[in-house]
Amino acid sequence: MTVRDKAQGARTLSDRCPITDEIPADGAVNAARRGCSPAQAFNRRLTGAASEKFPRSIRIVHSSDYKALYKTERKIYSSHFVLYSRVNTLGRSRLGITASRKVGGAVVRNRVKRLFREIFRRHLNQIPDRFDIVVNAKSGCGGAGYEDLRAEFLTAVKKLVARHSG
Repeated sequence: MTVRDKAQGARTLSDRCPITDEIPADGAVNAARRGCSPAQAFNRRLTGAASEKFPRSIRIVHSSDYKALYKTERKIYSSHFVLYSRVNTLGRSRLGITASRKVGGAVVRNRVKRLFREIFRRHLNQIPDRFDIVVNAKSGCGGAGYEDLRAEFLTAVKKLVARHSG
């Protein structure tokens, strides 16, 4: 848009459709009725992508947690990974993933981690709410597909539950 167009009163798209980060007032009123903030109400309205997240609360992020898991004798060996586990007192299961350069380059390692996060997230209801789990990918893991890893992971989790309960 030129200076002359602005002088003649032409309107831009941003004038007609302003973009704001504000939540409408009626959303705030409804949020207050539900006992949550307007931002929380806005986030609850999001569907699809919001439920597909892998929140920090179910990740193992501290090196001290990894070290404690590696010290435990609870290991389950699989053809593509080693699963370390221990019982936690958090009331939820958490996942940590390690993939060394033996697995492959950065792209392959990141793919393997994404696959394990997805498997864990999708099958969280099949894992009791008391385990910390670390998946240590082996060198052949990079060429494995989703279904192979899913089947091995779920089998390993069943073994894990049996070992911890017995």
